[in-house]
Amino acid sequence: MKKTLAAILLISGFCATAGAALSLDEVLAEVRAKNPDLKAAKAVSLAYKSRIKQAYILKDPVIEFERMFTPSGKNFISDAGERNISISQAIDNPYKLLLRKNIAKDEHAFYSSLYAAKEIELIAKAKALFYEYYMASKAELIFNETVELLRGFSRIAETKYSVGNASQSDAIKAQVELSRTLNRLVTVKQEKETAAAILNAMMDRDTLSSLPEPAELEPSRPGADYAELRDEAFSYNPGLKAYSLKVDQAERRLTLSKAGYLPDFMLLYRTRKAPGTAMNNTYDVALGLTIPLWFSRQKAVVAEAGADREMAKAQYKAAGNELAASLREADIKARTNLRLLDLYRDSVIPQAEEALKIARSGYQADKTGFMDLLDAQRTLLDFRMDYYRYIVDYQTWLSRVEQLTGETK
Repeated sequence: MKKTLAAILLISGFCATAGAALSLDEVLAEVRAKNPDLKAAKAVSLAYKSRIKQAYILKDPVIEFERMFTPSGKNFISDAGERNISISQAIDNPYKLLLRKNIAKDEHAFYSSLYAAKEIELIAKAKALFYEYYMASKAELIFNETVELLRGFSRIAETKYSVGNASQSDAIKAQVELSRTLNRLVTVKQEKETAAAILNAMMDRDTLSSLPEPAELEPSRPGADYAELRDEAFSYNPGLKAYSLKVDQAERRLTLSKAGYLPDFMLLYRTRKAPGTAMNNTYDVALGLTIPLWFSRQKAVVAEAGADREMAKAQYKAAGNELAASLREADIKARTNLRLLDLYRDSVIPQAEEALKIARSGYQADKTGFMDLLDAQRTLLDFRMDYYRYIVDYQTWLSRVEQLTGETK
């Protein structure tokens, strides 16, 4: 079995290629460092962090210069009877300030969660693109090997035809199959170039930049079962956490709307210059407060905040349901593809390789027809392609599981 597996790995291109290979870790590190969408999400988070102090710091004080009791026809600057300077400060109710501060903190936490969600989303997208690039690279390798194999078949058919042991149609069939494979090779190269361009864009590189061949993938094994994954997702998924923060924020806004029935304050200090000793050099201190007289307006504000809270709760519930369903789908598909790739590696491909050897020996010994040889070759080609597709699909769905559970590796 070890020899068979080694042969499979050799045929499938597991041998090291010349030069440094492009690893998935390199791609992810560059996406984290340079991706413009991620930078934008981080900037939004920092912007909302700066709003926290804005939410609870008092408004600017007001300084007033008064000129009072100016006789008609006189200059109000020099001839005013009283010259007053006053400073007033509007003071919001401290309880309201505390609520606004906490709401601003919730907003910052919400956008921080969105930044984390964006990072995880981009990491999952980068992984998927890397896997596409990997698949196209392996397909290119397989088709190149198949072209050489078909050229060998063609030489065998032509040799047999030259000695009268085969018909000319065998040689023609070999050439047709070779042309068909060359066409598929062209398509695969286009897919590889497209995947490389999109991958470069995600890393904020020129889309024409050349990329090394992808490093070999080592399919990891899923550990936790669905129940454990679901608990992890509900605890750490940043998107769901953002919805939870929206609920907390809506609760605080409802409390703040009810605090609208409480008064705010105004503090005033005034100095006076006036004729006569009784009023000259005197000062005034005043404390005012607002009267929440129009209760119908406050009632409407409270009703709006209550509706927003119910909407936030419903959105959180819907997001949790969608998360659980998406996680279940990703977990099932990852495990299914893992079973299939194990089956192909350990059983299907070795059997197809053996069938190709038998068909080739049989054709050379005039025991089987050329179509049997072509069918065996096509079957092996399809199985090898399927094997890599299962690897890519498994890794893609596994990265989807990691995205949903909040992993950033």
